[in-house]
Amino acid sequence: MNRVVGASLGQPFLVILMMLVLIGAGARSLQRLPVDAYPDLSPPIVEIITQWPGHTAEEVERLITVPVEIGMNGIPKTDNIRSISLYGLSDVIITFHEGAGDDYTRQQVFNLLGGISLPSGVTPSVSPLSSPSGLIYRYVLQSPDRSPMELKTLEAWTIEPQYKSVPGVADDSGFGGGTMQYQVLLDPVKVAGAGLSVQQVEASLTANNSNAGGGFYTQGGQFYYVRGLGRMETLDDIGNVVLAVHNGTPILLKDVGRVTIGIAPRLGEFGYEKQDDAVEGVILLRTGEKAQDVLKRVEAKTKELNEQILPKDVKIHPFYDRSDLIALTTKVVEDNLLRGMVLVVVILIFFLYDFRAGLIVAVTIPLALLFAFICLDLQQASANLLSIGAIDFGILVDGAVVMVENIYRQVAAREGTPLSIKQVILDAAAEVDRPLFYAVAVIVASFLPIYVLSGPSGTLFKPMADTMVFALVGSLIVTLVLLPVLCAHFMRKGVRERRNAAFEAIKSAYGKGLDACLARPWWTTIAAAVLLGVSLLLIPFIGGEFMPQMDEGALWVRATMPYTISFDESARITPQIRDILRSFPEVTTVASELGRPDDGTDSTGFFNVEFYVGLKPYSEWTGRYHTKAALTEAINDKLKTFPGIIFNYTQPAEDAVDEAESGLKSALAVKVFGSNLNTLQDKGKAIKQILEKVRGIHDVTLVKELGQPSLSIKINRAAIARYGLNVDDINALITTAIGGDVATEVVQQEKQFDLVVRLDRQYRDTPEEIGNILVATPGGQQLPLKQFADIKVTDGASFIYRQNHSRYIGVQFSVEGRDLAGAVEDAMQQVNKKVVMPQGYHLDWGGEYTEYTASRAQLNVILPLTLALIFLLLFTLYSNFKFPLITVLGVLLSAPMGGIVALWLTGTPFSVSSGIGFLALFGVSVQTAVVYISCVNELRRDGTGITEAIREGAMLRLRPIMMTALVAALGLLPAALATGVGTDTQRPFALVIVSGLFTRLLVSIFLMPALYALVARPDDRLEV
Repeated sequence: MNRVVGASLGQPFLVILMMLVLIGAGARSLQRLPVDAYPDLSPPIVEIITQWPGHTAEEVERLITVPVEIGMNGIPKTDNIRSISLYGLSDVIITFHEGAGDDYTRQQVFNLLGGISLPSGVTPSVSPLSSPSGLIYRYVLQSPDRSPMELKTLEAWTIEPQYKSVPGVADDSGFGGGTMQYQVLLDPVKVAGAGLSVQQVEASLTANNSNAGGGFYTQGGQFYYVRGLGRMETLDDIGNVVLAVHNGTPILLKDVGRVTIGIAPRLGEFGYEKQDDAVEGVILLRTGEKAQDVLKRVEAKTKELNEQILPKDVKIHPFYDRSDLIALTTKVVEDNLLRGMVLVVVILIFFLYDFRAGLIVAVTIPLALLFAFICLDLQQASANLLSIGAIDFGILVDGAVVMVENIYRQVAAREGTPLSIKQVILDAAAEVDRPLFYAVAVIVASFLPIYVLSGPSGTLFKPMADTMVFALVGSLIVTLVLLPVLCAHFMRKGVRERRNAAFEAIKSAYGKGLDACLARPWWTTIAAAVLLGVSLLLIPFIGGEFMPQMDEGALWVRATMPYTISFDESARITPQIRDILRSFPEVTTVASELGRPDDGTDSTGFFNVEFYVGLKPYSEWTGRYHTKAALTEAINDKLKTFPGIIFNYTQPAEDAVDEAESGLKSALAVKVFGSNLNTLQDKGKAIKQILEKVRGIHDVTLVKELGQPSLSIKINRAAIARYGLNVDDINALITTAIGGDVATEVVQQEKQFDLVVRLDRQYRDTPEEIGNILVATPGGQQLPLKQFADIKVTDGASFIYRQNHSRYIGVQFSVEGRDLAGAVEDAMQQVNKKVVMPQGYHLDWGGEYTEYTASRAQLNVILPLTLALIFLLLFTLYSNFKFPLITVLGVLLSAPMGGIVALWLTGTPFSVSSGIGFLALFGVSVQTAVVYISCVNELRRDGTGITEAIREGAMLRLRPIMMTALVAALGLLPAALATGVGTDTQRPFALVIVSGLFTRLLVSIFLMPALYALVARPDDRLEV
């Protein structure tokens, strides 16, 4: 290391030039570096969506979902296969292991999809290449004149293709409005009077809507195409289709029914502010793309659409833009970093009592960060709130503090000697460069185990580890290469160490305490162990959770209505809820999504209504409520006026990730697996009753799968046989006359609209009317449907959940006012005690609790591995077991207690974030021990006695040890104290480090000399 310092002092111009290159390259990398609010925590998934209109959940499960699951079974790297079957829709989600490439997973699915046997006319589709948290942009179409159906047509045929052409956009999914159809609404009496059947009408429409190609001919030296034009283009064209000819008189379609433009049966509805039926667009980010870059392109496309492409009366109005969250979290991070930097510089100047030395050390901060940005840019990584916000400037400058402090002290001590300034700096650096190198290596080693983490915790913290490791390497390079050159220039005329009265008082008091501890080293060690033991007693009262909630600055409110509710009734209630949400002054925007979009990408029904609630920045909240929790409680109090509706509160991106993790619309759920739906529902009800009585568990919802009424038309085979009919004849009539069947398409330029045939509403609205629908027999008779079938109302399944080829029912819940682990484990004990599961049935506590237990198990392995790795590095430094042992022992006895006490005092549960904080704390704490032990070893090598070296080393290194500990603690203090959007995930991490370093400083300055005194012997091998 000393050769590096010597080479730098010999080539100062080259060093300065290299630093200028670093500044330029780092600034360019910073501009290129994409920044997102939070990393994508969702696992790799492929979703297979299959629509089969008109069929019940049981039929969809049996004939579509199960074949798809079996067909996908055995794909390598599969984690699990989940599905939901509901009316007209099958949704199968395949979750893959972390690291499975998107191209690989999707190709495997596409390869197998073609070999699955499905009902005729059913075609499965694969969802766009986007993660559950990929929703980055929402907009609503506004027009003073146009109907929702017209806006929906613009959305589908003009706007969506434009947004999908933007690089990085996976999909633009429309929601709301009515899907335009050409509809033929038949009068069954007139159809029967004309001697026709509904199927014959449909067949005539299909046969009368086509163009033909007749080749070409040549005439007069020109080339002519031959085209037969027979496509229907207008309502009149459709109405004039000839269905039959009786006695030379043609029977036209308009003679047996009416032709109109209408909308397809509604699967959902979107509401925005005071608009009950609006049109929304939802833009999804393609997996692997950088949100910030794609959002800039999307915003540019919005401007182009509004100004150049759309009609003048139609405007796209964005109401959710991820860039707003990015800007807000970035500002929070910048504020915390700026405060931390100021605190670090103040501490440096206070202890060194020299402005020049303080600024020289502070130079390390921006240069180390720029070096990290270059490395991140080279590996095409992105930055996020945690990876940047968790950087501790104090840790980055710890090595620089030790180097500059030692140079400053040596230059001041050798003032007036014939030695050149470069020689003094070289000698001063030689005392600390080797221990500094190993100290930084130890801190880097404390971050390396993060790379072993898997799942969401690994995804969340690996970018932070990348940034911190790169910045630490950069700080070491700056410390060994640039800082000696700066010291040689700015201290060339010598320095005078001024008297610092405050520090002198601290040093004097420390000396007295040190003497007392060195006189009783065993008692000092035992006292430290007792303090640690007392803090360990607090652990059972801390609790645990996977991760603190990442505040997005918005609310996502879910209303779960009775499962059998109709579209009309749900659409009547939804605006009332929206009005209540809008009544709060803290709310900026409210939008509602009732049911599901036409493409089936959200597998739910009319019972499910989700509300996006935009919020003002917290700094602008001047009313009764000052926190999101208080506002949520107030909203819930007002919404309690809706009986039978269960409300849950989460956040937009969090909701999508929770659903991807658990398979249900909740972050926490217990699943009951088995085959019989009635048994599953009975056990689910029993578990729900128990959970409602567990302290801390709220919003308990049983996902009732049974109880969906349906009109069953059971065909009487004997009856149809007497009239020469087949089952297909009756089923075709049911499909077309009641449900409506697409006979053909009407093409208008680039747009295509379905032409649907069905009976007019008044002939199919009740069981009685349906029973009276006439069936045309081969003998020419027209008989009512009730003569061929038993028609009655029965109960069936609303939807059926499956996971890994087994049905299950879910009991969803949330935890409030108590730690996650404590609440769930209490619930598990009570359920296991009171609910007996039949043979073949079992429970699974999934969602966030699974992530918590998995991350806890990983940390239990990682923490010992970290200590072992640190011990190995220390053994390499000291070439014996003695000094590494007291270093690790000193850290274990002094560092954890502050973090544990801080978690207990603030009511912060132990999480992955705080666990990673303890890892970093161990690494930083080792550095102060290394600085002290290396100094004592250096003194002993120069001939100082053991006792005197222990005390003198402690007094000499008090200032750098206090400086390194305080700057490391204060550098993260703003992050530990910060509140609001963008602070939740980093606060536990920062809290542990800040509090741990304070207790480490107070205890270790007495404990390390005592431990050294206990193990030191005259024949020790002394490495520095």
